[in-house]
Amino acid sequence: MNASNSNAIDPITLEMLWRRLVSVVGELGSTLRRTSFSTVVRDIGDYGCAVFDADARLLAQTPDSTPGLCGPLGAMLRNMLDAHPPATLEEGDILIGNDPWAGSGHHNDVSIMLPIFHHGRRIGYVMTCCHHVDIGGRRATTESRDNYEEGLRIPMLKYYRKGEINCDVLAFIESNVRSHQTVVGDIGAQVAACHVGAERMREICFEMEWQDVQGLADEIVRRSEEVTRAEIRKLPNGTYTHEAKIDIVGGETLVIRTAVTINDEDIVVDFSGSSAQVKPAINCTLTYTAAYTVFGVICLLNLPVAVNEGTLRPIRVVAEEGSVLNCTFPAPVFGRTAIGNFLPDLVYQAIAPAAPDRICAGAGATPMWGQYMFGKRRDGADFAPFNVSSGGLGARAAQDGVSCLAFPYNVGNTPAEVIESEVPMIVEERSLWQDSAGPGRFRGGFGQKYVLRMLEGDLGPVGEVLASFRGGRFIYPPSGVLGGGDSPNGFLSIRGTSDDAGRHVIVRAGDRIVSHIPGGGGYGDARERDPAMVKKDLQNELISPEHARKYYGYSDA
Repeated sequence: MNASNSNAIDPITLEMLWRRLVSVVGELGSTLRRTSFSTVVRDIGDYGCAVFDADARLLAQTPDSTPGLCGPLGAMLRNMLDAHPPATLEEGDILIGNDPWAGSGHHNDVSIMLPIFHHGRRIGYVMTCCHHVDIGGRRATTESRDNYEEGLRIPMLKYYRKGEINCDVLAFIESNVRSHQTVVGDIGAQVAACHVGAERMREICFEMEWQDVQGLADEIVRRSEEVTRAEIRKLPNGTYTHEAKIDIVGGETLVIRTAVTINDEDIVVDFSGSSAQVKPAINCTLTYTAAYTVFGVICLLNLPVAVNEGTLRPIRVVAEEGSVLNCTFPAPVFGRTAIGNFLPDLVYQAIAPAAPDRICAGAGATPMWGQYMFGKRRDGADFAPFNVSSGGLGARAAQDGVSCLAFPYNVGNTPAEVIESEVPMIVEERSLWQDSAGPGRFRGGFGQKYVLRMLEGDLGPVGEVLASFRGGRFIYPPSGVLGGGDSPNGFLSIRGTSDDAGRHVIVRAGDRIVSHIPGGGGYGDARERDPAMVKKDLQNELISPEHARKYYGYSDA
């Protein structure tokens, strides 16, 4: 069978091989998690994997990964190929890089690329990207004044040459990160995953007696683009706008202006007019902005096919250079989730009048909440985990929101057992936050109360612990939609003092960290909610009698 002739692929074979590609990236992700050294990859799942054809077209990506790492893999691949043209790549070469403007938006996300060869012919590429908690520089803070303070910047380099590790590159990575065993171990896990992906792609060519996978790729991309454009045509043409205020570290307010234009079978999301880039390290590169915006649109379209080059072609993202959503070098970018996580919400708020059955209300999980903690245990071991905890998802047109769901960043809530085994601290409380869901005909998902306490005495840390906190919605709450109510603001206190997120804080033995992570916004008029559903929430103590009376007009009397 000739792979260059797409007509030679019958529909059944096409479907089987298409599903097989999706399973290949799933195996990539499993390999990465099982061989990683860090909790951020193994337990939280902060990674992305993808396979591409020889023309650098996306064929499949891990569906359970975070969009901020998966989404920019195509841009990173193209930038790598600009630095190392395909004709210069040889079997056994592996490239590495972490340029925030080329890929996922900050230094901690390191990308690994392996070109796939079959019988001496280059047939595609495998990409992996992982969040590395330690990348040198200042530790996990929005206080960096420029990009140079934010850690090791790795140019597009060959990490392996013809199957041999590049000891020079390895040496400068080991010399510039604190936890070099963990960092190099996780990079090794990325390399291992890439090899698995390459082997599976070669197996397809071998079994089908193909020279390459271009014919298969042509069919996947063509059919996916047709399906995506057909789904866009179901939406009413027009330009739909929304303006949102977002609070950032220090109480400063940014404005994000969103205009979603639907023109027959294309969608353009334009953020022109949004705030300029800022001094705190929460700026977004365009690649990162595009990743989360496109993810939001793809969720809205609810396509019957997995994400690939064809599903991406009809969607375009625009942001002015120098804005907080398209910052210019050397802007600091470490905490870009503080802004980028909002983008699907803002798309939905804009397009709600045109597609009310396809959107959800504001997510209390947005932006990501969590804690970085750096210190030393009594046994002499260092710890540097990233602990993630999520709020509630907004309500939908016919269903309540989901509680404690990591949307849109799609990583796991760190298990209490994991954080207690990694850090000398105890989880005192982790519970659904009563009354934290925005009221509506369908209410939002509930957020959570999360209380951590640093242990004391022989069980506590050695000396002080350097901590940095993620979170938001301290001033502007998650929004309801189409008449639904907002949910409460987020709350963070350290040692009993209210704070916001982003700065370095010293935590000592006995200190308590209290987080109230918001629920999601409501959908529709709360007075139209089924009284039986209100009663059920009351019985489960998810809402209080006062909340039921105030928002739903409900009383047992």
